[in-house]
Amino acid sequence: MLNLSKLTENLQELMQEHDLNQSTLADRLGTGRTKLSDILNAKNAPRYKTLIALIEYFHCSADFLLGLSEYPREEIRYKPVPPFSRSLRNILNETGTTQYRFIRQTKISWSVLYNWLNGKTLPSADNLVKIAGYFGCSVDSLLGRI
Repeated sequence: MLNLSKLTENLQELMQEHDLNQSTLADRLGTGRTKLSDILNAKNAPRYKTLIALIEYFHCSADFLLGLSEYPREEIRYKPVPPFSRSLRNILNETGTTQYRFIRQTKISWSVLYNWLNGKTLPSADNLVKIAGYFGCSVDSLLGRI
């Protein structure tokens, strides 16, 4: 489960280190100020595209931003994030996990998995954490960044 207060704390720390206020960051990310405000006030987790924009802008670990690790790991050379559908197909194939077993064990519905695999929808931050936990990998690995 995602810890919104830790996410907020880490995002505020990154903003402070880069001397950014909320308006400037929202403009640079091309996102709405209200959306960013909701994240900074721990009302909502970032949506997939906002999460990707944040980790790419700050060149930090998704696991750090989401509060799953203590350090931003900025020294890693992250790869550009491929489409999630490709990353999910890759990890299913690499681990030999069938779609049936995945949905049965994660309690994610067939329709949700189908939409992810076909690029129709993107997972929430909570689901990214859940999927990474299921596969025993980092969110960065799940996203295809490392």
